Amino acid sequence: MSNYYDEVLEEIRSFIQQKKYNDADFLLKKELQMPYIPLDVEDKLKKLKREVNYQRSENRQIHEQSLESLLNQLKGKPKSQLAAASVLIERNLRTCLPEIKDYLSKDPVPEAAVLLVEALAEQEISDEFVLIKNGVEYTFWSDDIIPVHKSEGFLTANAYLKDWLENDHPDFYEMAKTLLIHEVYTFLPLSYDKDEGEFLALEMLRQVSEMMDDGAIYEKIMKQREYARTLH
Repeated sequence: MSNYYDEVLEEIRSFIQQKKYNDADFLLKKELQMPYIPLDVEDKLKKLKREVNYQRSENRQIHEQSLESLLNQLKGKPKSQLAAASVLIERNLRTCLPEIKDYLSKDPVPEAAVLLVEALAEQEISDEFVLIKNGVEYTFWSDDIIPVHKSEGFLTANAYLKDWLENDHPDFYEMAKTLLIHEVYTFLPLSYDKDEGEFLALEMLRQVSEMMDDGAIYEKIMKQREYARTLH
């Protein structure tokens, strides 16, 4: 039974991390309504429930904030920058291009910066930007950026992961896909080519397999690939 609760708690934490607060809240309500819950698990569930309520409240407040307030938050701590960027990407960025340019050029939090970089591309804004990311300077035109969901490297890598994992190991696939999305996002303003997709998929598979089963699935798939090559 402890394995069941470990999995439930992990699933809830995963939903919170992905900002899927409705999904997390649904699971929390379901588990907290059970006639019997181990005390230690109940404490953890209630703690997660408080976190979901807090995050929802915080998100509501930030969505109601003015553009000026959001731009000011970009000058704050990493969490504030990320929260502000996640709202700004839904706004018309043409109304604040000078502020976005200034922000990107001052070594911002990478996770927040790449959200804005992709949004500039999605909104088809044609302008030159300088991004300082981890001390490295990138100069780019925003309409040259390839959004993550259109990246050939991402699409190819995801197709490999789907083929290897989705049927027999769907939990591995979901985690590997999450890592893949994060990797492709954090690579912006650069993008992976189609030819890099297989290597990228293998790297995501290796990381997930090492975390979840000490590399067993990774080794299994590598052997299957080697065997398939011998048949051709």
